Amino acid sequence: MDYDGRGLKFGSVAEQYDQFRPSPPPEAAELFGDLHGLDVLEVGAGTGSWTRLLVELGANVTAVEPDDAMRAVLERRSPQVRALAGTAERLPVADESFDVVLVSSAWHWFEQPDATYEMARVLRDSGELFILWNGFSRGVAWLQELTELRNTPGDANVRPRGWFASFRDDANFVDVEDVEIDWFWVRTPEELVAIFGTYSSVIMKSDAQRDEMESELRRRVAELVTNGVVRVPMTLRGTIATRSAR
Repeated sequence: MDYDGRGLKFGSVAEQYDQFRPSPPPEAAELFGDLHGLDVLEVGAGTGSWTRLLVELGANVTAVEPDDAMRAVLERRSPQVRALAGTAERLPVADESFDVVLVSSAWHWFEQPDATYEMARVLRDSGELFILWNGFSRGVAWLQELTELRNTPGDANVRPRGWFASFRDDANFVDVEDVEIDWFWVRTPEELVAIFGTYSSVIMKSDAQRDEMESELRRRVAELVTNGVVRVPMTLRGTIATRSAR
């Protein structure tokens, strides 16, 4: 995972990332069902927003995160979780050791097909793989205009954000299902501006470029405020698959 080094730049904004990135909506719990007593691996766990949901659902959670600063926040906030340094392409866990694997908003950073093979390796037969993205809804004109501000023209290393995953025939996954949940996220203007500073394309900007982006964001967001907040359309999308029998 390289892409101009930006995949490992999130640690520079780890606290901001944890504070301002969206937590999973309540409806996300329905995707997992009852996790009590199950061994769950989260790959690319970041600061642990989804980790905390998994713990609430009763799972025995192991979190793998390559960025030391991001993992430090996770460990502080979820001390009961086993947190490991590692990458999706070389997971530091044993074969057939998990009932569920979760990847949230990280699949597009992984090298394929290596990461997919690793998920299949560590899952027990009939275990489930959840590949999810939780972000701004697409197709909303004013929101699309805002999100375009985080990009830098001519940036050859920007990573396209995924919405669904697909698998090779030899990936050992069956019963592949795409899921989609729309929800609304209520933010103050400053909270909405702050989230933009946690995206890789913005982290890679110069100070002057970030200042210019934030000024324009504030100008546009001010036009969207009702009763002191902005109601932001969000979508949780992704793919769920089952590990085939060995």
